[in-house]
Amino acid sequence: MASPAFLEHFRNPRGQGTLPDATHRGAGEDATCGDRLELDLKVVGGRVEAARFRVRGCAGSVAVASALCTVLPGRAARVDAGLGLAIERELGGLPGGRAHALGLALRTLAQALGPGAGG
Repeated sequence: MASPAFLEHFRNPRGQGTLPDATHRGAGEDATCGDRLELDLKVVGGRVEAARFRVRGCAGSVAVASALCTVLPGRAARVDAGLGLAIERELGGLPGGRAHALGLALRTLAQALGPGAGG
């Protein structure tokens, strides 16, 4: 069962669209389900200043991408275990069968940030 926070991110995604002054861009696809995520980031001084996304996929991918764009600003430009936990907290947990969406988001972020970003 999806939490109210998860449903809110799905119904009213934050950070949807493009970021014209992006310093980093990435794209990822989940080979199992076909969901596709594109991510634009503005990184200044090693920190994420802004994030925007475009997604074609399930409710989980939309909600996770929205949560990612909510929790990223102000964080160091890297992928770590704390980021996945922050996204899950923002969503009030992940419903069963939606962990693939979190993996897609973290892989796409790591791809956007380049080698050494973690993930």
